Parts: sequence; structure tokens; C-alpha cells
Amino acid sequence: MRLRQNTRAWLLLLPVACSCALAQKAPPQVEVFAEGGASLLSNGVTTLYENCLCPALGPCPPCPGNSFTHGGRLFTGARLRARHDAIEASYSYSRQTALPFNRVDIISFNYVRYLLTRSNLQPFATLGLGADRFSPQSNLPKGYHFAWNYGGGADIVLQRHLALRLELRDYVIKQPSFETTIIRSHDIVPSAGIVFRFK
Repeated sequence: MRLRQNTRAWLLLLPVACSCALAQKAPPQVEVFAEGGASLLSNGVTTLYENCLCPALGPCPPCPGNSFTHGGRLFTGARLRARHDAIEASYSYSRQTALPFNRVDIISFNYVRYLLTRSNLQPFATLGLGADRFSPQSNLPKGYHFAWNYGGGADIVLQRHLALRLELRDYVIKQPSFETTIIRSHDIVPSAGIVFRFK
């Protein structure tokens, strides 16, 4: 008799449990984002030549420079997401203030891991591979080079289909120089932007 009563109680509670489960919707599967921020480029050839008056063709001797050059960065892309895990494809463009480069383009493919998904604050960590391309103002070698990046950030959910994203990434990139083929650099990028989420 008690078994039948327990079974009836569970059958009565089942619709309530199902409705609660359906109310907790999974995150949207596709996200499109656009961000803007700074580009702090370190340890590269630009730090050697930005304060020098070099000839238009050929190298000039190293001279003191700042440890970082700076510029602005635009960053856009999309994520394919399944709750805690996401795959991201992105493109970023940076305008540099120092010679001999005036532009840096980076294409990246990242894995993203969300630490929390059931709150309005959703922190994440990311790691990815890609390629960079410097556009020099002089006769430096051109072309794409291997690059990788890592970082973290957080989404602040404003509505189900809209979020604010804050993040910090370090792009480990290679840039051409006069004296060697490539120089490894770190491009530190703090950024903020808007995320549009679709199911």
C-alpha cells in the first residue's frame, strides 16, 4: 500500500520536475561577437626602431626604445558552444603607432572552457592557434607566420541573446626584422565588446 502511495506521489511530482528542467535552458549554440581594445606589442623590432631615423632601405643600428609599442585593436568572430565548451574562430586587426610596421592581422582558432554557465557572470579560459601578418612600411619580409594565444575573460549576461564580454589575451606572434627572419613578440590585448547569442 505504501509503495503505491509513493508511486502516485512521484507520478504527481514528475510534471513539476519536468517543467523545472525545461525552464533551465541550455546556453545558445552560436555566438557572434565584436570587441575593441588596446594592442600592447613587446619584445619586437618596433621597440628598436621607433625612436630612430632609419634610411628608407636597409637596416639601422639598434637604439633605445620603449619596451612596449601601442595601438588599437578590433576583434571579431564566432563561437560554437555546448554549455561549458566552445570552439571559436576569430579575426583581429591592429593599427600600430611605431615604425616599421603600421598594421597587424591575426587569424585564430581557439578552444574555450567556461567555468560557470548558470549565472549572469560566466568566466572562461581560452587557448588557440593561428597566423599573423605584419604590413610593413618598408621593404621588410611579408607573409603569414605561425601564432598562438591564451587568455581569459568573462561574459556578463544582459539578456538571453545579449552579453557584455571582457577579456585579456596574450598573442605570441612572430614579426619580420631587418637582421633576422623573425622575432618572437607578445601582443597583449585587453578588450571589451558585445556578444549576440543565437540558438
